[in-house]
Amino acid sequence: MEKISEVLATYNASNLEDRMQFELDGVVEKEVKQAYCAENLEFCVSCMDYTTLKVTDTEDSVKSFVADLLKKLKKGSLREVAAVCVYPNFAGIVREGLKGTDIQTAVVAGGFPSSQTFMELKLSECKMAIAAGAQEVDVVITVGDVLEKNFEKIYRELLAIRKVCEGARLKVILETGELKDIESIFKASVVSMYAGADFIKTSTGKVPVNATPEAVYVMCEAIKQYYARTGKKVGLKVAGGVSKAQNALRYLTIVNHILGGEWLTSNYFRIGTSQLLDDIMKEIKGIRMKEAE
Repeated sequence: MEKISEVLATYNASNLEDRMQFELDGVVEKEVKQAYCAENLEFCVSCMDYTTLKVTDTEDSVKSFVADLLKKLKKGSLREVAAVCVYPNFAGIVREGLKGTDIQTAVVAGGFPSSQTFMELKLSECKMAIAAGAQEVDVVITVGDVLEKNFEKIYRELLAIRKVCEGARLKVILETGELKDIESIFKASVVSMYAGADFIKTSTGKVPVNATPEAVYVMCEAIKQYYARTGKKVGLKVAGGVSKAQNALRYLTIVNHILGGEWLTSNYFRIGTSQLLDDIMKEIKGIRMKEAE
């Protein structure tokens, strides 16, 4: 393949800002209101990567986290979430707790959340997580290299990670709140996709600015252009601060608006969250009560 810098030169993010603001402030806001219904809220549950990434996590607390999730889903008569996401040392515990379900075991790895460690350790951690039972792996792009436009280095690193994650779903976290501008988010998206990411993901949830409608819009546009060029579909995962049902519906609406209904499946749309489920359950209950009146 040609150099990734040459590939990037063929992509275009110019004039994106004006169109983005017009559509987010106008069209998308109207569509969000129309999207508010129990069916779409239940769909958001099915696209959820239900996550615990606390420094206080233990084997017992993670076991309880998985058990409580399954009880909530049963009590609310809800579809299964897409995945449970944890630190890599808990992969085996989650996989065991999810037996009998179709819920995937996901982990963060590769020096999460900063990606600031030796490459050998990143690869080793990903390998060990998969050996322990992880079916999906979320890794962080090297943000400093994006800011310095070291795209060849990023590309080579992600290719190596992709290779050791063969057979697992790979999600690349862009940490969009640290990338600052549209061009950086757009180019980081394109490089990640060419390196073999199955999903590109907004944030770790560990920095001051996490998921935003603007970042998601830019990432969707990159996915759209990549699909037009290659015919390959790449998913989008929104994560970091998505705790309210209305926020989840806004992101769902942006994905539908730019990429269309083909992306509205857990194979191509995910929401990483630790708190959203309770708010969605409350909203669904309210809608059902109104319908029963």
